[in-house]
Amino acid sequence: MKNALIIRHAAPESLGANFTSILSEQGFQLNPLNLFDLAPAYGPFPQPDLCQTDLIVSLGGPLSANDPFPALEQEQELLSEAFRAGVPVFAVCLGAQLLCRALGGTVQPTGGYQFGLRKISVTEAGDVDPVFGKIRVPLVPTLHGDCFSIPAGATSLAEGHILLRDGRYRRINMAFRAGNCFAFQFEPQLTYDELVVWNRELYADYLIMGDNFDPAEEAARNLREFAKFAPIHEAQMGDLLLAFLLDCGISSASEQAVAPQEAGA
Repeated sequence: MKNALIIRHAAPESLGANFTSILSEQGFQLNPLNLFDLAPAYGPFPQPDLCQTDLIVSLGGPLSANDPFPALEQEQELLSEAFRAGVPVFAVCLGAQLLCRALGGTVQPTGGYQFGLRKISVTEAGDVDPVFGKIRVPLVPTLHGDCFSIPAGATSLAEGHILLRDGRYRRINMAFRAGNCFAFQFEPQLTYDELVVWNRELYADYLIMGDNFDPAEEAARNLREFAKFAPIHEAQMGDLLLAFLLDCGISSASEQAVAPQEAGA
């Protein structure tokens, strides 16, 4: 049994049924670390043993990676150690921003906020990447107001645009890779059922998108559009996750590929 550490920063934001089933089928035991349950709020957590960890998934949340919470600072140190040790990291939204800072990059407010489907521009490196290249339709669900730089030595995989509150558009980074660590400024794990929960529990996020958006209209549109796109999204992101596990050498397929060599050695 392989161990996957699932770092969660907010109760409504979970791994999602799609990714949960894939990891379980691939022989992973899912070990949640719910930072939002810590007392005092986002305080220190028991340090996981990286020697007993095969994968780290760091999910999103309402905080900023720049917030001085002990748990966020400790998580950045953990992600930095994981990178140096070669432990694969799959980092989403806030998790991606924390990974960026852990690798020496910066995170800053965009000047806007987006909650819904957005087109991304996949870079040439992203197109040929064995993992990110699984994205065939460059449309992704987003929920964020901050953006990250590309850390030194990392590879940009995708960019995008965000509508700022003053009506201008800004180009931002949407994904990067550093070794076995991937950062996504969107939500690969999201399913329609989870979005229904987000629309209820995170409705206030629509209110901070700015005067260019009507919250009720955006919430309804988000559900309506994602209901149509969810099957495509889940299929290609499921392929992406499987390719990630294979590329990092932690999938059941990679283990089976090694077995004949070992038997004949």
